[in-house]
Amino acid sequence: MTFELIVLGCSGSGPSPEGPASGYLVRSATTAIWLDAGTGTFMALTRWVDPASLDAVVISHLHADHSADVFGLFHYLAYRLGTVSGLPLLVPEGAVAKLAAFLDAEPDGVFSTTFSPREVGGGDVVEVGDLTLRFAAAEHSVPTNAVRVEHAGRSLVYSGDTGPGGGFAALAGGADVVLCEAGLDEPREAAAFQLHLSGAEAGAIAERAGAGRLILTHLAPTLPGEDVAAAARAEFSGPVLVATPGLQIEI
Repeated sequence: MTFELIVLGCSGSGPSPEGPASGYLVRSATTAIWLDAGTGTFMALTRWVDPASLDAVVISHLHADHSADVFGLFHYLAYRLGTVSGLPLLVPEGAVAKLAAFLDAEPDGVFSTTFSPREVGGGDVVEVGDLTLRFAAAEHSVPTNAVRVEHAGRSLVYSGDTGPGGGFAALAGGADVVLCEAGLDEPREAAAFQLHLSGAEAGAIAERAGAGRLILTHLAPTLPGEDVAAAARAEFSGPVLVATPGLQIEI
């Protein structure tokens, strides 16, 4: 095994009866990263790993459907286990103070002893165990990072939430797997909130990037998954999958 992606949750904009919001476990034989911590994903994570054994947590942005369960992890580490872990927490610009304030904790107190928080942005490169993380700024309503995970010559690129601008498309160049949101549920010119991608746009980005495979996630709950996938397949010549909770993909 090189490394793998496990979908913990993929429901667009919030959890649904079918599963949690956005969250993914990315792991090699020796390193495990929780990538986005949307509502409901903490309990899903515990089915795969002991949360105390994580090597890092990466939050693409602070919308609740991508970050809310980091608070459950904090309480589990700081109070249930009673351990001071210094777990690396990689977040976008401005996020550290906001997370600490929500917990009513000083940024340099229990929050930063339980976690080792670090704000990252476009162009940053972080080594976590045997995984290399490269970041690019996505196009969204709050500071948001897309992330590329590399190991042993293989790569996974995750969009976070993004419109068609920003650095995600360039970050995806040559990726073996592109994990891309498809949260736009109506034609772009008619959409009230345009900072998401359609299935067709996700497919076009993956095709231009020369990606090996495309996995659609964060789908609009108003659209059938197969319709979104069909739109992506019209633009992308490689395999297209729709994320489901528990989906396990070797990169």
